[in-house]
Amino acid sequence: MIILAFDGLLWFDNPLNGHATALVAFTAIQVLILVLLFARPWIGIRVVFYWSLLYLIILLLNPLTGPMVGISIEAFALYLFGVTPIASTPQFSCPFLCPPFVITYDLLIIIQLVIVVAVLSIQRRVTKATQKS
Repeated sequence: MIILAFDGLLWFDNPLNGHATALVAFTAIQVLILVLLFARPWIGIRVVFYWSLLYLIILLLNPLTGPMVGISIEAFALYLFGVTPIASTPQFSCPFLCPPFVITYDLLIIIQLVIVVAVLSIQRRVTKATQKS
């Protein structure tokens, strides 16, 4: 949501690459998964695991889409990972820089990794407890 709210470049380039639209869809999916997690915890945990794994792959492959907007893969990766953030221009607004807070994209990746590891850990514990019973 932070990226959607504050990354003006994301919205400026959206007609070319659809990144903002995809991020809106991903956010909606995550809200639905959160509801499922509270409504049906065991099913929700499994869905969270698979979604986080898929989302991690998407995030890691995202730099490959740079050429769609005329940016090399390397330059787009440096931008996404906050190595070369940019400030606002007359065409788009980045109140905190683009990407916002420089490490926003990195945090998305770290969060997905934490979720995947946590779910695997939970599954291991449940399996061990079940085997002891």
